[in-house]
Amino acid sequence: MSIMSKWQLSFNQPTMTSCLIRTVKYICNDIKFAAARVSCLTKNYINRPVCRISSVTPKEHPKMADRILPQIFKYVDDNTESYKQLLKEAVAIPSVSSDVKYRKECVRMVEWMQEKLKEVGATTELRDVGYQTIAGEQVKLPPVLVGVLGNDSKKNTICIYGHLDVQPALKSDGWETEPFELVERDGKLFGRGSTDDKGPVLGWLHAINAYKGVGEELPVNLKFVFECMEESGSEGLDELLLEKLKPEGFFKDVDYVCISDNYWLGTTKPCITYGLRGISYYFLEIECAKMDLHSGVYGGTVHEAMTDLIHMMNQLVDKNGRIQVTGIYDSVAPLTENEKKLYTTIDFDTEAYRYL
Repeated sequence: MSIMSKWQLSFNQPTMTSCLIRTVKYICNDIKFAAARVSCLTKNYINRPVCRISSVTPKEHPKMADRILPQIFKYVDDNTESYKQLLKEAVAIPSVSSDVKYRKECVRMVEWMQEKLKEVGATTELRDVGYQTIAGEQVKLPPVLVGVLGNDSKKNTICIYGHLDVQPALKSDGWETEPFELVERDGKLFGRGSTDDKGPVLGWLHAINAYKGVGEELPVNLKFVFECMEESGSEGLDELLLEKLKPEGFFKDVDYVCISDNYWLGTTKPCITYGLRGISYYFLEIECAKMDLHSGVYGGTVHEAMTDLIHMMNQLVDKNGRIQVTGIYDSVAPLTENEKKLYTTIDFDTEAYRYL
């Protein structure tokens, strides 16, 4: 056994960031959660009305919601079985992005979703995002589905992001049912992608159809960006967004971005995540002796790189997890009074969360 003269470590350290101003992160993993509720929830967090109709002021909008939402919810309840059937179709497509042998299934999943968007009246396009290199070979990436529904300058525009690919799944992994066959048991639906992220994406379709079904127009314009490589690092997406869609003006009239790829804090109350922790990446290298030394001879008598590294890492946070780096909290926005009031009734158990 020897004492190493040099130790290296790469890691990422979550850091707290200020809340996003104009971006809401929204998960719609309950088929009864209509998109209209976004306006009711978002007004608590963002000082800007989601519905901007010339004849309706922000104060009047809740009254309009009170009239429409009961109709929407009844329509949803009446069509639950059709929603389950659609989810069953989506789950049955094994769009596993990490395995190249399922690449055709990923493409099929995107094309399937494109047809569903067209059925609700959206204008769609499949955007090519090039190739990826796997084992020295060039493999074509599945296209990204881009769509637009509505172009009313009097309304706000929400851009919805979601993904259609899933992680690998086998029954032998511990599933009680076949992962790519949707199963209902005790009022719950089980199937790969039902929560992450095919179910939430389909929730938007159901909300759109619900508005159409009760004869009401959508209170917002919608834009869609649905990919099928999220579980594999979203290869090709950055280039599409920054080098193509942005220069083309796709985002110029977007007021909010809703990312349908997150979770509720509890199991019964919908939530919008409007801020997340960031990530800082570090590469540390600690060097002590000029050469590796025999531990039996030098152990405990010279500085050891690994011991020094552990000591330094231990200084980053205190026993309560508070980051000890000087000045790191200076840019963290304090809670507003409105947030403090909202958190008194939030469906969240901090103690249970600590011991996940």
